Amino acid sequence: MEKKNSNQITLDKMLESIALFPLDEQLLISDIVHKRVIEEKRKLLANSVKESLEEYNSGATKSGSVDDFLNDVEPE
Repeated sequence: MEKKNSNQITLDKMLESIALFPLDEQLLISDIVHKRVIEEKRKLLANSVKESLEEYNSGATKSGSVDDFLNDVEPE
């Protein structure tokens, strides 16, 4: 991973620094990062749902059976 500016550390250096912490603090860091990733995924999903609802409410989507869907996506 390249440095983008002098204030940004590389991933390797960050991992080396974390390895210097006691195990319980490393586990705490892991838990915090894991929860942040979950929250970011939750935000992405919420945005996707919002966009889908907007498309549905604007009439940009249509309903149909699985066969209708397959007919729409299969090449002729």
